[in-house]
Amino acid sequence: VHRLVGWQPAQPVQPRIGTQCDLRRHRLRDFGAREASREIDRGPCFMTRLKLALIGLGRMGRVHAQALVKSTNIEVVAVADPASQSIEFAKTTFRNAATFSDYRQAMQHVGVEAVLIASPTPLHAEMVQYAISKNLNVLCEKPLALDVDVAKKLADEAASKNLVLQIGHWRRFSPPWLTAKRLLDEGSIGEPLMIRLSQWDANSPPASFCDVNISGGLAIDCGVHEYDLAEWFFGEPTRAVRAWNLPLVERSLEAVGDVDNLCAILEFNNSRTAFVDLSRNCRYGDDVRTEILGSQGAIFVDLLPTGCTRLATKDGVIEVSGSQVIDATAAGIENQLDAFVQAIKVGGTGAVPSGYDSARSTNIGHAVISAAKSGEKVFV
Repeated sequence: VHRLVGWQPAQPVQPRIGTQCDLRRHRLRDFGAREASREIDRGPCFMTRLKLALIGLGRMGRVHAQALVKSTNIEVVAVADPASQSIEFAKTTFRNAATFSDYRQAMQHVGVEAVLIASPTPLHAEMVQYAISKNLNVLCEKPLALDVDVAKKLADEAASKNLVLQIGHWRRFSPPWLTAKRLLDEGSIGEPLMIRLSQWDANSPPASFCDVNISGGLAIDCGVHEYDLAEWFFGEPTRAVRAWNLPLVERSLEAVGDVDNLCAILEFNNSRTAFVDLSRNCRYGDDVRTEILGSQGAIFVDLLPTGCTRLATKDGVIEVSGSQVIDATAAGIENQLDAFVQAIKVGGTGAVPSGYDSARSTNIGHAVISAAKSGEKVFV
């Protein structure tokens, strides 16, 4: 396990220099279908597959299901969801898995060693608590809990039992961001000074989901990914935040206490800064971008039209080979499954996003909400 970078494939692809080009005339390289669709080395295959219970088959649960079907290291032996249509989906997707309406029965199913929790956010803490009580390793969707103290307590309980409690910050495992982290740690752009992180979703989910008491709202449900990345790249915790809500586009969000566009500034030591902008309604697609300015250059990560990483230095701008992937989201979610198995079977829980990481990013989200309401800087 690579301690500096977090989890990486057992034999990470080393960046090769792509076609160099003039800064003023740089164009994304149109890499061929063979390179774009190549398989990513996601680490070792183990002799025995991890027996897992999948809890929740809603929107994210089905995304995880697609990744689980491809996994060579995990066998889904139980699935739980209270909805009958989800159970039917489970029966056709995981033909050999037992199905339950009660998550407790799924976790108690014979042979289960670990659980993946993709239920609605308000249920995360309760389900994680139960899994820990049954001595099961856990991969839980973010956030672990909206209550930061509850998240910390769960992290403590998992640690006391030497269980893996991994949170679904999948970008740490997606090739474009993995490449950016490696380049940063190698000193390719000198000292990092500023990071800009954008997450723009195409359309707002229903207002019932956006309710700040249900999902945490935009600042938490979406923002925790960006806060986690900022701290991962800088290698230190956030000190303080400022934030601004932009004019509402979807008026229905006002009734549930949420917004659909916001900007935040995260302050770190030595005046280093991360700028975060979040949107629920960019209309053209789900877009995620990261830009890191260093003392000797910059790193750019793009999700659309395909995932890739570019490195800009005094020598020009290159697209880094090994970073390209057609669906960076799917790749990250697939890779985090392998990291989960590796943390359980090989050890090295410090290489995966932990319950403590989730508590910290959620705490930043609460600070962003407070700062946007008060107009004042909020210390984290």
